[in-house]
Amino acid sequence: MPYYVHGRDPAHSEPFVTASTTQPALQTSKLELNQIICSSFGYDMTIVEYYIVSRMTKASVWLRPINCTITGDDGRGEGKAMPDASWQAPDDKVFRKRIQHWDGVEGISDSIKYFRIWDGRPQYHNTWD
Repeated sequence: MPYYVHGRDPAHSEPFVTASTTQPALQTSKLELNQIICSSFGYDMTIVEYYIVSRMTKASVWLRPINCTITGDDGRGEGKAMPDASWQAPDDKVFRKRIQHWDGVEGISDSIKYFRIWDGRPQYHNTWD
């Protein structure tokens, strides 16, 4: 059972909740603490990255990168990507993103990556350019 620290972000004066454990939460259409987030990007490639929601407010989430394990790579740079929370990035690699809403589903997007709640299935990964 995760333990949550409640407080106020001094830089933005918004209330926040911080998770002290990193167990992934159940996957839903709503962002939650400790949930695994998946992103993919690339023009000719499909690069997959995973994150854990480490902190959140009503409008923002803070994402901590975690390890990604590729299986089924036959030497051509393609396979299936799965998250591996046994390695997590240090605090200085955690970054903030604004929560967006599409058809009742919460997600995150920027000009390069689309971030979504991981559905629990291996994701297609391709580094062959």
